[in-house]
Amino acid sequence: MDNVSGRVSPAESVVDTGSEKCSLCIRWFYIRSARGGLHLVADGHIFYEDGGSHPRRVTWRCARSYQKAERCQVALCLRDGRLVYFRGAHNHPATYNPAKHESRRFEVDPMGKYKIVESCAPRTVVAAPAQPLPPPPHAAILL
Repeated sequence: MDNVSGRVSPAESVVDTGSEKCSLCIRWFYIRSARGGLHLVADGHIFYEDGGSHPRRVTWRCARSYQKAERCQVALCLRDGRLVYFRGAHNHPATYNPAKHESRRFEVDPMGKYKIVESCAPRTVVAAPAQPLPPPPHAAILL
C-alpha cells in the first residue's frame, strides 16, 4: 500500500452507515513496527495483518488475540477501494499507547480515497416517546 506511508498525523473519518451520515468519528492510522511491518490502529486497538496476500482484501487481527486464547471479533478489510470496518466486542482495554508509538505515526488516506464503512452493524432505531394516556372518564366526576 504505497499511498499510506510517509504521513505524520492521524486521520479522523466519518463512519458511513449506508445512506445517512453519522457524526461518530473513529481515529485510525497506520504505525510502522520496529521490524518494518505495518499495523493499523483503530479506536485505540492495534491490529496485525492476518496472513496471506490478496489483491483486493486485507484482513486484520487484533493484537491482543495473539496473547489470549480467544479471538476478538474484529476485522478490517480493504475491498474495491474502500476500507471496510467491522467492529465487534472487545473484552480487554485498548492496546494502543500513543506515547510509545508517537514517532511511528502515519496518516491514512489524506485525500479521502477510502472510507471507513460500518456495513454489518445493526441500524439503531430511535423509539418515539410514549404518548401520555388520557385521564380515565371517572376522574372528572371525582374532581
